[in-house]
Amino acid sequence: MLPVLGALVDELIGSSLGTVFVLTAAVGAAVAAWWCTRAGAWWVVYAPPVVAELITVVAEEMAGKTGATGDQGLTSGVVHWAIDAFPAMAVAEAAVIVVLAVRWFRLRGSRRK
Repeated sequence: MLPVLGALVDELIGSSLGTVFVLTAAVGAAVAAWWCTRAGAWWVVYAPPVVAELITVVAEEMAGKTGATGDQGLTSGVVHWAIDAFPAMAVAEAAVIVVLAVRWFRLRGSRRK
């Protein structure tokens, strides 16, 4: 939900998906990684790219920014979406990895005591 709000704010302030979307995607991914179960961590690790891409596609289509029509329009639209979503994907994935690593080290530390 948080990345959707970030995308909405970015679209409302007139820019394409940018800093607000990237930050909210990272915070949302970090919160999900912190609260997930051990088995659910596998889902959380793979989710940021998919979630960021889906939100990017929907946000840009609703804003009418891609003009993806026809075969070549769709192809260029897909490339445009991937480029726009990449910063959010990368930062969110990094946040997930950091949070899961912290959880893992804390768990190992508590087992030793």
